[in-house]
Amino acid sequence: MPGPGAQVDSGVDARSFRDVVGHLTSGVTVVTTRTAQAQHGLTASSVTSLSVEPPMMLACVNNAAPTSAAIDEAGCYAVNILGQDQAHVAQQFAAPSHDKFRAIALTEGVLGAPLLVGALAHIECKVVERVTGGTHTIFLGEVVHASAQAGHPLTYFRGDFGRFEFARDDAAYEEARVRVLNRAYPAGAVLTLSQLAADLGVEESAAFYALTRMSTDGLVQRDPGRGYVIVPFDESVSDEAFDARCAIELGVISTAMEHVTDAEVQDLRERFEVMATLLVDGMFVDFDGYLEANYRFHEAVVALGHNQALLASFGRLGIKGVMTRSFGSTRQSSQRFIDVQRRVVEAFEARDAASARAATIDYCESAKERVREILAGTGGHL
Repeated sequence: MPGPGAQVDSGVDARSFRDVVGHLTSGVTVVTTRTAQAQHGLTASSVTSLSVEPPMMLACVNNAAPTSAAIDEAGCYAVNILGQDQAHVAQQFAAPSHDKFRAIALTEGVLGAPLLVGALAHIECKVVERVTGGTHTIFLGEVVHASAQAGHPLTYFRGDFGRFEFARDDAAYEEARVRVLNRAYPAGAVLTLSQLAADLGVEESAAFYALTRMSTDGLVQRDPGRGYVIVPFDESVSDEAFDARCAIELGVISTAMEHVTDAEVQDLRERFEVMATLLVDGMFVDFDGYLEANYRFHEAVVALGHNQALLASFGRLGIKGVMTRSFGSTRQSSQRFIDVQRRVVEAFEARDAASARAATIDYCESAKERVREILAGTGGHL
């Protein structure tokens, strides 16, 4: 170890340093902001929390990037934490372009910065201090709003994007979910951590992960006095969720139709096409994939309203959990769902608000009717 005052020759050039520091796994974000002239964004991994009291973040941005000057001018920025399926978004914002936001669904944050719809989380910050370090500026931001949804993060390691591996925990969750959907545990029953771990033959940590995921899905509910309780599912639960989604979407159609851009409509069409490929002849090709694609499609509809409060309300509906419960263990659907959602897309393409409203209501009623059909064969509840 060099003694005090000893000269140390680092001998580390930029290329070597970049290679070594690339072994540090980090999450992937897109940092965005908006000035009076334009919106800006870039992919960044040098983003981290700074303190909890008060909540603060820091973002390190290359001064050569236009986004750096834009953040400095706007005095605020948003950190969009990407999910594991958003590597293409990271690549798009990492490459130089005059339109990094092409085909990206957006909503406006409380400070005016664009938020990427579908990101795992959003953290909106007001710049309170700037620190220059080498070729970068470190923006210290006071967090004014933050939100997140369930999912796994996109990661960056040795120059490539990837995901954390949760294979064991994911398998435990899938098995637990199948058991609940197949009614291996009766509605209203208490499911203990030790019991589930024993039933699945896994460690309690994996069982806890499964219970947490199922709580997000709406399959179980945490009761402070009893533990995790299997949530009963009946017609009223279904009707409330689908009616609430319908009301939100009708409000968006009424207020946003004349402002919808071609890029937003194209994004809606692309999401629909992905969803349509997962239902063939009334059978799900990939049930979980369909649920995710269906959610992303309706999320895109709500995002057209550019209203964060509406998006948050939509997220709180737990609609994927409702759909999971409504289908129970069956994997059979109906082509009419795809047909009516195609009408929604075509109405937006034609900027026809009346047709969009009619199709949205038809879809809601079809969804509720399908649940009634399934519940009829299960005694009225799942």
